[in-house]
Amino acid sequence: MLHIKSISKFVIGFSILHSITYFFAGIIAQKVLGASEFYPPSLYALSYLRDPLSTHVQMLFMPAQLIRGMLFAGVLLPFRKRIFELGQVWGGLLITAIVFVFGYLAASGGLIEHYVYFTAESYPLKFALITLIEILIQTLLLGQLVMLWERRFNGDYYK
Repeated sequence: MLHIKSISKFVIGFSILHSITYFFAGIIAQKVLGASEFYPPSLYALSYLRDPLSTHVQMLFMPAQLIRGMLFAGVLLPFRKRIFELGQVWGGLLITAIVFVFGYLAASGGLIEHYVYFTAESYPLKFALITLIEILIQTLLLGQLVMLWERRFNGDYYK
């Protein structure tokens, strides 16, 4: 029973923390890094992007991120004990690396494929760099927060 409970805490915590850090990094990208220039209603918006304030995006944003968080947690679940053993910094950085590389760089529809299939006009370098920084911020925060979460709510599982 304890094992199922610790798995549930890991998956729920990871999903919530993924969603929160994704939202936070998105705000940084929009307000600080200039991503808003590429989203509607900007005159320079990329044609395939929806307005972040649209009903569609607002309705699906959180469920989509919670599902993504559950998927990432499910993939990391068999390795979580080893990740936790690495300690706060290195374990968090490993989570960062896995989610960043598999979830963004190497993913189908990720950064590499964008450069293969999109034209420079449809996927400007500035937007690619903003997105790269945004996801790096998000995954760095996520990795460290997941480690804190695990220590706080599942620390007994690792003893």
